[in-house]
Amino acid sequence: MKAKSPTPAMEAFRSDLLALMNKHAGALDASDMLALAAYTTGQIIAMQDSRKWTPEMALEVVSRNIEAGNAQAIGDAAKWMGSA
Repeated sequence: MKAKSPTPAMEAFRSDLLALMNKHAGALDASDMLALAAYTTGQIIAMQDSRKWTPEMALEVVSRNIEAGNAQAIGDAAKWMGSA
């Protein structure tokens, strides 16, 4: 699979997701948010066109994007946390 540049619609969707997470961040534990996001991701995987996507393909997309998101979050945290 090749990387895909985000479209404006994709960026708007992500921005809305981040706003929703920020809205609930104080009320929900991060592990609960993780569990709910994973559950929802499973539901989105089930919505994929099975003629175009195998479960393995969908999980590869999820895995690659988890790694990319984690790397970005670590990089962003280093900016505001500083170095030890």
